[in-house]
Amino acid sequence: MTTGSKNQTLPLEQRLHERFTMHLPVRVALISGANVESFGELITANISSGGAFISTDQPLPIASRIAMEFLISFVDLKKLRFILSLDSLRRCAGKPAWVKATGVVIRHEGDGMAVIFDDDYQLSPMQISD
Repeated sequence: MTTGSKNQTLPLEQRLHERFTMHLPVRVALISGANVESFGELITANISSGGAFISTDQPLPIASRIAMEFLISFVDLKKLRFILSLDSLRRCAGKPAWVKATGVVIRHEGDGMAVIFDDDYQLSPMQISD
């Protein structure tokens, strides 16, 4: 038995935010300086309040800055603990809404790309869906 060993077993993955399997429509645009160029309409594989994994067979390069718009239900907004103003919550209560975020591509996998939302992200309803 060894004591004080530096070779302690740590979990392979430690997430700050609970991740949920949700297949949400997401509009993705590449941000390059002052330019914003549409990339396409994709689907999330999973999402948390800190980031998302977006399914695509043509991921953007790692470190790409992107803008995203998600169509998400009110129930899922509450589950993900997105930051919304009281007025925004009142306006979208019970209805799906488009919300926006910006972030950075941090990883590729065979079926998509992982995106971390900006530290100071603020999601807000874009438009209420009928």
